[in-house]
Amino acid sequence: MKREQPIVAAFFLTLLVVAGCGAGEPGDVRLADGGTFRQVLGLEIPNFHPYRDQVAAVYSTLLYDSLVNVTPENKVVSGLAGKWSATTTSAEFTLRDDVTCSDGTPLRAADVANALNHQRDPALAPAAAAALATVPSFTADADDVTRTVKIRMAAPYSFIVRLLGTRPIVCPKGIAAPADFEKVSAGTGPYVLTGYTSGGPYRLEVRKGYHWGPDGARTDEPGVPAAIVLSVVPTPATAANQLIAGDVDAFYTPDPDSVRAPGPEVTKVEVPAVTGMASFNQRPGRVTGDPLVRRALLAAVDPGQAAAVATGGKGRPARGVMAPAAFCSGDTVSANRPAHDTAEAARLLDQAGWVPGADGVRVRDGKRLRLKIVTFATSAQLRATAEFLAGEWKKLGADTVVEEVTVMAFITVTQQSGDWELALGAGVTGSLPSDAVPFFSGPIPPRGRNAGAIDNAEYLRLIGQASALPDEASCPVWQQAEAALVKRADVVAVAETTAIWFARKTRFQVAADTTIVPTSIRLIRG
Repeated sequence: MKREQPIVAAFFLTLLVVAGCGAGEPGDVRLADGGTFRQVLGLEIPNFHPYRDQVAAVYSTLLYDSLVNVTPENKVVSGLAGKWSATTTSAEFTLRDDVTCSDGTPLRAADVANALNHQRDPALAPAAAAALATVPSFTADADDVTRTVKIRMAAPYSFIVRLLGTRPIVCPKGIAAPADFEKVSAGTGPYVLTGYTSGGPYRLEVRKGYHWGPDGARTDEPGVPAAIVLSVVPTPATAANQLIAGDVDAFYTPDPDSVRAPGPEVTKVEVPAVTGMASFNQRPGRVTGDPLVRRALLAAVDPGQAAAVATGGKGRPARGVMAPAAFCSGDTVSANRPAHDTAEAARLLDQAGWVPGADGVRVRDGKRLRLKIVTFATSAQLRATAEFLAGEWKKLGADTVVEEVTVMAFITVTQQSGDWELALGAGVTGSLPSDAVPFFSGPIPPRGRNAGAIDNAEYLRLIGQASALPDEASCPVWQQAEAALVKRADVVAVAETTAIWFARKTRFQVAADTTIVPTSIRLIRG
């Protein structure tokens, strides 16, 4: 597997989820000590070094801490650092004095600065460098006497603390010999990787004495698992059966309609999400490179109907590209998407030179208007949405086909062949508006993550303005930037819905990237 592939897959596959609640209620429950928490993953983790693999980075909080943490309510709390301050061009973090790496070595400020600087080099840390592709160049310096780490940016950036402050910090051994730490861990996190099997399962064991987690979280509290086992189960239906049988304790699905009722012992945690997120292909030679065509295709679709199809009647039209609870999220879609007007849709195609042919399919210069929608075969919601869009566009005179593929085939089509007009996935991963930038601007794969070759000058201008403003003050401009993508019909956000974590005899909180907050897991006695 190429290193870049999980990065592209993340855009189309992963929902942004921010949940303020946990699985199960605290109430009058008896917590179980010394047990094992068994969680299902949808994808294999090729290796666990967060600087070398993007999938590993998603689960890095199990093994690797960061300077600060962001709660499900978007509040910044302590991590390796007990104090911090920042502007748009610099930040200073003061480390706790009691943090140790998993091998017992004390963590120095110089170690943290080295880990941050290391992540900028694609040759040394490809996944980390890709994740920081839209962050201005920076340097990190340390003072081991005062235990401070100072970051200086080459250009203004809104979210120094929220992004650089939450990057996983790999201990010195893991940086010096990264290949040696793909199947074991070298971090300061609450767990250590003790068992790796290709394709899963993966076993992690708790660190005794750990007490520097998010906002001072510890591992010696009642109910904290002694071990975590991560198993790979590609389909939600299979994961649900395993949960009902008691073989696993938790799994996540962005497509709850694809699983049967999990039974009375199972708790459901519903979290807000965007589903049916898509990008038009604007590469040379693709018909969707023409903004008139893109606007026509969107004008032909009733947003309410599309949302009903995408969510089984349980959601509503999306109001933003990012999920409803994401930092800086807002309604950037409602007033900016093309209004539903089939006559206007036909007029726009006429204007673009696509006129009805003898068989009803529009043609231009002897070429038929052919559209390919690519989506995931494993998602009932996305399949239904793709078929609905295809039906509406056929009425408009487009010869539209739907290709349902596996995750790896989807990556090949979007990243390598480019033979598609609309790539339909679940949503945008990440918790900040800047996280979406590489998917909607910059180079196309394999050099970048902009699979649709979007080149929106207004979007770029506005993200430049937003980056010069600090934290929350930047949010209105980030929203304007997102609106610029919608106005130009570069992206499609279909519906707001709820994704679901299913849990059995456990409770936990969910972080902004849909993963479980490791220090929040509590096992409940049966």
